[in-house]
Amino acid sequence: MWINGPLIHLSTVLPLIINISLCIAACNNGEYETNGQCCPMCDAGKRVLMHCDEFTSITCIPCIKDTYTDSSNGLSKCLQCSVCDLSNGLKVKKECTVTSDTVCEPLPGHYCKEVKRKNCLNARKHRTCSPGQYINQTGTEFQNTECADCPAGSYSDGTLCQLHTNCDSLGKITIKPGTEKDDAKCSDNGPSYILPLSLTLCGVTLLCVLAVIVITVKKKNSYRPAVQDQHASL
Repeated sequence: MWINGPLIHLSTVLPLIINISLCIAACNNGEYETNGQCCPMCDAGKRVLMHCDEFTSITCIPCIKDTYTDSSNGLSKCLQCSVCDLSNGLKVKKECTVTSDTVCEPLPGHYCKEVKRKNCLNARKHRTCSPGQYINQTGTEFQNTECADCPAGSYSDGTLCQLHTNCDSLGKITIKPGTEKDDAKCSDNGPSYILPLSLTLCGVTLLCVLAVIVITVKKKNSYRPAVQDQHASL
């Protein structure tokens, strides 16, 4: 009984050991597992139509339009080609084939915000610098534009900074100081509004003087009859 004991024990455990070994054993490279069977993979650009079994080999068929597989596989369906969506700031860089997915890139003036496997999934417009700023770093396919403030005494439209014109150095008069958005404005004869303003002031002054004279004369004329009436009564 002591001899039969170990024999009975091994006969019971041996199937379990074999099953465990089969579960642990993986399929070779270029194979995939299905229903406990290792089947050879389909080539890139194809998919599985029928899996292999102990009697027949695998059946593969080519991917249809707008689908692909980019490596050897045991897939029953090909992968759907990506779409470069204009609303996401994308355009097609490389068309989809049966062996490779669509490659998208940012539209002009955009940069990629989200990348997966070297493919741009989402893009945004480059930042626009405000007046009084300049482009410190030009935007690229994968980087946004960087802006910086112009130094004092200069202006810009959001691209490059330029120094305000120094009217005095040109022998001219500043009629409008420069701002962060606009250049200073100069004039050879002073501000254009000075002459019309001077003429207007002179005209107003002249009218005031005439009005005073007229009022004074009227007062004198109204005073003389009153005096004459007083003398007559005497």
